[in-house]
Amino acid sequence: MPKQDEQIQRKVEHLFLAEKYFTDESFADFDSIRLLHDAVPELNYRDIDLSTDILGFKSSLPFYFNAITGGSKQSARFNMELASLASKLNIPVSSGSMGVYLRLPETADTFTPLRENDSEGFIIANVSAKANAAQAQEAIDLIHADALQVHLNVIQEMAMPEGDKEFFWLDNIQEIVDKIKIPVVVKEVGFGMSKDTMEKLINVGVKYIDVAGFGGTDFAQIESARNHEIDLTYLDQFSLSTVESLIEAQPELPKATIFASGGVRTPMDVVKAIRMGAGAVGMSGLVLHHLQKYSFEEATLFFESFAKQIQIIMAVIGAKNIEDIKKAPIIFDENLVNYAKQRKIELPS
Repeated sequence: MPKQDEQIQRKVEHLFLAEKYFTDESFADFDSIRLLHDAVPELNYRDIDLSTDILGFKSSLPFYFNAITGGSKQSARFNMELASLASKLNIPVSSGSMGVYLRLPETADTFTPLRENDSEGFIIANVSAKANAAQAQEAIDLIHADALQVHLNVIQEMAMPEGDKEFFWLDNIQEIVDKIKIPVVVKEVGFGMSKDTMEKLINVGVKYIDVAGFGGTDFAQIESARNHEIDLTYLDQFSLSTVESLIEAQPELPKATIFASGGVRTPMDVVKAIRMGAGAVGMSGLVLHHLQKYSFEEATLFFESFAKQIQIIMAVIGAKNIEDIKKAPIIFDENLVNYAKQRKIELPS
């Protein structure tokens, strides 16, 4: 029996290890933020509008399913279910990294279920920052994508035994932004972003940034589990939590649309991220966990309840729509205040 391609095998291992290390506990720092309720909200709960614009798409909810998987037979099933669930909820859904397709076109049918099962929905393609514009367009064309994610993963690559060791990416990103005619989002893979990184991206024309902070799926942990020579789990000490990344994003909010992902576990996390300026919130580990451990039907019920709970929270803080969330009183614990002070960033008030 021929040995499975190394890159495809890695995709299989990622799925297994993501579930193995999944925890309901989040390290994204959302627990270090409080929102205050409005005792006289002057609204009807049933009239609260959860819809919002995500990359030009009228999404029924303020969250989307972020980059997860592709490239293996197992991931084809999950992409089918992710797309079906996104279609049911009327939210965007992203593919996992399509680098394996660009190298091995025979893996196309592990990505195409996204469009096949969400024919009228908003699909986002995903490529590495090492891809050029022609490769990005090839990925877009395969799934008739409405937007493109370009992912940044230096820490993951360094922890990966077979990972890349050269990171000259800005020219590629600029070429993609200049040539691709659909929205381009540059995102981390779970280690967060500093304002310095965001400024570099904005300077080459990036208008959409997903900070993808630390707090959920930990690729330093996952790749170290695959690396039998050296344990590089400690590399996640360089990461910024999702909330720290949103603090870092404050000076950049007038210049770019910021999305938040990484360790999002609860409806309250979504609302807090939006209060800190996120245009929408991405989830990957949470939805993959429910699809892997339970079923499509259970995942559907879970996210329908999740949406209702966002609506309940909005009623409590007096928000009639998503934009109103940004008016809610907010309090940060002393660790976040200290972090912002050292970074010379003004916290949202």
